[in-house]
Amino acid sequence: MPANRPAIPSKLDRRVRLEAGHRCAIPVCRVPVIEIAHIHPWAKLKRHDFENLIALCPTCHTLFDRGHIDRLAMLQYKANLSPFSPYALAAYPYHADFLAAYQKFRAFIEMWLTGALAFQGARQRGARKSELQRTFKEIGDVAMEASYARHCFATESSGKVIRLSDEIFYVTVRRTCKLLGKPVPTVFPENGASFAALPAMWADLHHEIHKVLNRPAPKVVKVMPTRPMLVNEVIRPN
Repeated sequence: MPANRPAIPSKLDRRVRLEAGHRCAIPVCRVPVIEIAHIHPWAKLKRHDFENLIALCPTCHTLFDRGHIDRLAMLQYKANLSPFSPYALAAYPYHADFLAAYQKFRAFIEMWLTGALAFQGARQRGARKSELQRTFKEIGDVAMEASYARHCFATESSGKVIRLSDEIFYVTVRRTCKLLGKPVPTVFPENGASFAALPAMWADLHHEIHKVLNRPAPKVVKVMPTRPMLVNEVIRPN
């Protein structure tokens, strides 16, 4: 390691090791003695990023540094560690529904926020009432889907996963109310993490999801074809 390179922060180091299950990330190796490698050289980027770090055994690390394992292959090995990759789904068959629900939760939260921004933009440009009503209804539908997806993956999760997913949900509610010029419904806490903290909360939740994958699934959570009404109307129109 270059003398002037700062050490990888312990929290980041732990995330990388946990992501790979404390084994070499190369599937045919999986040796439990590991080092943390930079996929793109630190000398080029001058920073430690989770997306650019991977757990390798000393032998595979040396092979990579000497060019016997190319960078594209290493990027694929990193991608395979994602809980949403086909490789991960095959490795964790009992968590397939759990992962699908988590992925839906992320997607619907993003759609929810995008819809709220679209509503704000449409109102500012003086859109017709019918367009505003349609956009408003879409926001409500997406909010219900996000709530249901959260319920599905939280049923077999730890308290920290539930707390983080709840906080992300509440931040989204507060942000949506602000964009739409509506008061926060009384059933949701008005105080809490800010919208600026959302990326950090997603990173923490992703970290906790890996913890779930590294222990046996207590049960299989099926995503039901029909769902209960978990959120009646997050924001009521005027």
